[in-house]
Amino acid sequence: MLPFLGFLLLTLGWGLLPLLPAIRELLAPQDLTPLELTDRSIGKISYLARNFRQYIDRVLPQEAGAGDYAAKLMDGTEFVRVTRRAEQLASQGNVEPRVVVLDAPHSLPGDRTYLMEVYARAPLTSGAETNYRAVYGEKELTLGDSNRVFRWAHANGTLTVGPHSVLRGRISSETGLTLGADVVFERAGAPVIAFGKEREPSLPSRAELLTWNPPAAAQKVGDHLRVEGDLDIPKDTLVPASLVVTGRLRIGAGSLVEGSVKAHRDLELSERARVAGAAITRARLALAEHASVGGAALAERSVRMGRNAVVGGPASPASVAGVEIELSEGATVYGQISARRGARTL
Repeated sequence: MLPFLGFLLLTLGWGLLPLLPAIRELLAPQDLTPLELTDRSIGKISYLARNFRQYIDRVLPQEAGAGDYAAKLMDGTEFVRVTRRAEQLASQGNVEPRVVVLDAPHSLPGDRTYLMEVYARAPLTSGAETNYRAVYGEKELTLGDSNRVFRWAHANGTLTVGPHSVLRGRISSETGLTLGADVVFERAGAPVIAFGKEREPSLPSRAELLTWNPPAAAQKVGDHLRVEGDLDIPKDTLVPASLVVTGRLRIGAGSLVEGSVKAHRDLELSERARVAGAAITRARLALAEHASVGGAALAERSVRMGRNAVVGGPASPASVAGVEIELSEGATVYGQISARRGARTL
């Protein structure tokens, strides 16, 4: 039995060898990797819209003349093409069952439902209480009050969303996305996403800040400092390091963390506080008024962005992700937002 047991132990040890780093991290967390975490889904939000655009290029008859007419796409799908008069749309009551192609600028009437995709080659303004399966705008696209989108919406120009709208699926723009009040959505991506007027991050003056003195128990691990328990950074303080905190982390008003931060509990940025890198938490993330995060802002629970809070920057796109996300007026994200249970402007 001894040779057999020895061989068995040797085999088990050999099999567990690749798992040793994970076992060590489980028993004594060092949190080396999470500070490098990035969202790899940037740029994929408009995937369905781009596929539709390629589909239209492939199946829309090219030999048809200008003007308003109804016909079939090359795959047999019914569509209506509108250049001058939008009155022929939604001829079956308030419901339009065909693919709609708009060749000229239009302001569509409200209280309509489009069961198939709407493709606008010119600027499009939607009336109130309009329901879309999906809508694609080659130029500017404006969704009116209380609009609903069930699959996706995309604009090559600016996409503006009116108040009280509900946007399911993917919402994207090549230029910028402006949200009204009380808008609910799931995933959004654009060079800049703003609730109202967009803001740029406010950068504290490094020379006016006091240098932070870490707790005596703080440990240098890899490229960051690890602090056991809760940690409060005083106001107007410069932290020239990345931090991992096993408890709650609160960053005081006007303070600057030059690296990234991770908290195992709640993570709070007070007024005008800034984290130059990523901000990651296993609980809730809260950004107060004018607070900013230069990199990704990720939370395993909720994210709340206060008035004029900013994530990312014009030259540094970033992501905000959480189970639930709330945006106050002026909140701005340069990149994308993803909320599994929904995001909402207040």
